[in-house]
Amino acid sequence: MAQHPPETIVKTAKQSSYGSTVARGTFHTALSQGVTVGCQIGSVIVLSRLLTPRDIGLIAMIGPIIAFLSMFRDMGLLQAVIQRRSLTYGQLNALFWINMSLSVALTVFLMLMAPLVAQFYNEPDLTWLIRALALNMVVTALGAQHFALLNRQMAFGRIAINAGVVAVTTLSVSICWALIDPSPWALVAGTIAGGLIGAVMVWFWVPWTPSRPALAEGTRDLVGFGAGVTGFKLANFFSRNLDSILIGRVWGGAALGLYDRAYKLLLFPLNRVAQPLSQVMVPVLSRLQDEPQRYAHMFFRVFGLMQLAVLPAVAALTAMADTAVPFLLGAQWAESAPIFAALGIAGLSQALANPTGWLFISQGRTTEMAWWGLTSALISCAVFLWSVQYGVVQMASAYAAASMAKLIPLWVLICRKGPVGFDSIRSRIAPLFCAGMLTYVAMLLIQDLLPETAVLRLLSGTALCYAMFAGLLALTHFGREVLAEVRGLSAMAQRMRAEKGAI
Repeated sequence: MAQHPPETIVKTAKQSSYGSTVARGTFHTALSQGVTVGCQIGSVIVLSRLLTPRDIGLIAMIGPIIAFLSMFRDMGLLQAVIQRRSLTYGQLNALFWINMSLSVALTVFLMLMAPLVAQFYNEPDLTWLIRALALNMVVTALGAQHFALLNRQMAFGRIAINAGVVAVTTLSVSICWALIDPSPWALVAGTIAGGLIGAVMVWFWVPWTPSRPALAEGTRDLVGFGAGVTGFKLANFFSRNLDSILIGRVWGGAALGLYDRAYKLLLFPLNRVAQPLSQVMVPVLSRLQDEPQRYAHMFFRVFGLMQLAVLPAVAALTAMADTAVPFLLGAQWAESAPIFAALGIAGLSQALANPTGWLFISQGRTTEMAWWGLTSALISCAVFLWSVQYGVVQMASAYAAASMAKLIPLWVLICRKGPVGFDSIRSRIAPLFCAGMLTYVAMLLIQDLLPETAVLRLLSGTALCYAMFAGLLALTHFGREVLAEVRGLSAMAQRMRAEKGAI
């Protein structure tokens, strides 16, 4: 039944419970990302053996187009739903219909443009693949508003379940299809099935139903907020996708397939860690804007744990790329190893850069966010356009160098105002960056001393990287706080298991 209260309809957690909310949200997010990233890596490993580089390259050609149009579908309005302190039913209803109208219009547009895209890439098979994937924009739009409400309510357990079920469904359908028909359609089927099950789940969980389309007072302000987010996403799109477009155009589907597998084996899972964590952090930090000390403490509490979880693994796999890629993907993908190694350097910087989005959005600084995104995109696009002529590995290396160079100005910008000050760069950001780079360099130097068997080398090397990273963190005050937080989360997990056992 539709619910139409005139007052604010979405409640948030009490401030006194924010610490517990973040801890539990981070715990649930970690569990769901274990499933999601595991499925993503499983998809890369299994489907790389069932499909050809050209099959994967065809879908990789479509990905940037879908991502580009999807930015105009939600127009940053979902972030506005999460960030605003109060919302009325009328505002939510207006945003839902704006989102749906844009999604339908963009789907029709993409279906009509599909032959031209196929002609651009000189791949006739792309036409119907594009048209099928275009339908997924409408499917995901149906559940987007409900998902944003779930996020606003900080229902992190249900968000985690949704992410896990979507990941498992996508992987399962893709593998089953590929076993019967090893073609690009296996990836299309998995994507649509995952989007559909995700939309159905959030409609079941959120007791909100839209009414007839109508604008409401305050909608214009929400659209203005969303415009800043969209500006950043638009700029970020080119820096994240122009490389694939250029490789597909200049070097063809097979080369793009090699690049895409290296990207998805490393950078895609890395981004998948940051995205769900933002679902925890943005609503919590948005409620703490008037309490700068608690705001900064909450941010760095999760930021430090994220780096401890991610940086050692990235350092290990990047340093041992020649072993990791053939072992995980198969010997036929060995040419992806140098691409993977170069992208790994970019991964070390991205892990430190991605959480700045939590700060921009929660502080309402979306205009600054958009300008930074534009500047960053111009640099990346210039690097891509210059380096594509030299080869795929050279492009990946140039991208890594540019990512490192942009890290310092990004943190200077975000720290110039707001609860996270300049002293945080020296006392918190720099120690984490240095620990990650030193761990990577150390593994490069000592990897030949590790066992020759691939699985033993990867396991022992990764464990050694975590030990080295933790040891380096222990030398700094902030590092010791992060390690203490790990012990606290471990104790909380034990209590939760004990409580479930008692029940």
